[in-house]
Amino acid sequence: MKQITAYKCTACGQVMFPQHLRCLNCGGRAFEEIHPSGQAKLLTYTVIEQLPWGIDERGRILGVVAFANDVRVMGLLDVPEDAVKNGMKLSASWEPVRVIHGENAYGLVFRPA
Repeated sequence: MKQITAYKCTACGQVMFPQHLRCLNCGGRAFEEIHPSGQAKLLTYTVIEQLPWGIDERGRILGVVAFANDVRVMGLLDVPEDAVKNGMKLSASWEPVRVIHGENAYGLVFRPA
């Protein structure tokens, strides 16, 4: 999987993804790079029925997951809607999620672990 980089504030320990100029918690400007580790756990999700023009697929499921080291990210869930449950364990991969102007657009895809 492509390495994802999150940022941990050296002042307060707040973990952010993507990067911000200032810590969202304390306003600090110094960060250390960290990478998601361990298994991902689904925190919350939503089913998108009305997607933007150009995406003919309905029922895409987006989820927010937390890795063992508190890195939280959002990505596409490749799980049937009736099987999605908050707290489920997931594995992550970096792969095409749609095609834009003939080019693959990549993103995080989560599947049951």
